[in-house]
Amino acid sequence: MTKQETAILLFVYNIPDHTLKVLEGLKKNNVKRLYVFCDGPKTQEDLVKVERTRELIRNIDWCEVESVFRERNIGLATSIINGVTDIFQKGYDSVIVLEDDCVPKENFIKFMVESLEYYRSSKEVMHISGFGLPIKKYTDADVYFTPYPCSWGWGTWADVWMGCDFSQTKGYLSLLKNNEVKKRFNYSGEAFSEFLKFQLEGKVNSWLIRWYYYIFMKNGRCVWSYESLIENKGFDGSGVHKVKFDRFNQKNIGNLQKVNFKFENNLAYNEKLIREFRRYFNGNGIWEKIKTIIYLSTGIILEKPKKLGD
Repeated sequence: MTKQETAILLFVYNIPDHTLKVLEGLKKNNVKRLYVFCDGPKTQEDLVKVERTRELIRNIDWCEVESVFRERNIGLATSIINGVTDIFQKGYDSVIVLEDDCVPKENFIKFMVESLEYYRSSKEVMHISGFGLPIKKYTDADVYFTPYPCSWGWGTWADVWMGCDFSQTKGYLSLLKNNEVKKRFNYSGEAFSEFLKFQLEGKVNSWLIRWYYYIFMKNGRCVWSYESLIENKGFDGSGVHKVKFDRFNQKNIGNLQKVNFKFENNLAYNEKLIREFRRYFNGNGIWEKIKTIIYLSTGIILEKPKKLGD
């Protein structure tokens, strides 16, 4: 293995139809080796779809596959934290990570590999994603920076990931008690601190909000693609939460053919872009803001807490 080799990881569970589309996308990207982590069933009802998903993985014949089939369900957060860590411990320099509802365009892997190479020597850039929100293009580059990382089709480097402690409870509490720091934490999304609070309270279990905390404390930058190279299929109503409202995918996702990418060298945030970016993480009220960011990051749908007596 060369020092700068990149591993491609796929995390799956129990949505075989979406998993098949992801695999078809990876095949079109000419992936040569794939690491797959298959979580175990939560209930007896999950067994059929879990097994159908695993059968798709066993039948891959277009690349080398190394699979982990878990007997019990450990959840997405633990699966990703453990899986990415295990791959880096094998000696890889960087990873590209997909989940089972994130379908890559044909140029996704090329974009990720080139991005990881381009920003490898930058200490500020800590996370890269091929997903892009449907926002205006504010610069000539094909990418932009925000403080917040996207979990849909993403990558990072070993030295960045291995420096992250995902159990910084005291640090999370300290941030939430400091209004000045909390305001900076919410610079690109008003609900992020509430999301961190939910993590502490055990209402969600997210690797992403803890990863964001680490990046934030390091004053890191996260790359997003202007033209999305990922289509999230989790808004078709087929999932556990029957979600059909999609405000995040770009409408022209099927027509993208870009193969040459222009990267951004100016690490300063574009204020106009950040202002628009925030809209995707805000609603009319604070509860809407919280629900938006939690769904975007975890797929979890929260209902508004009932008042006493309701």
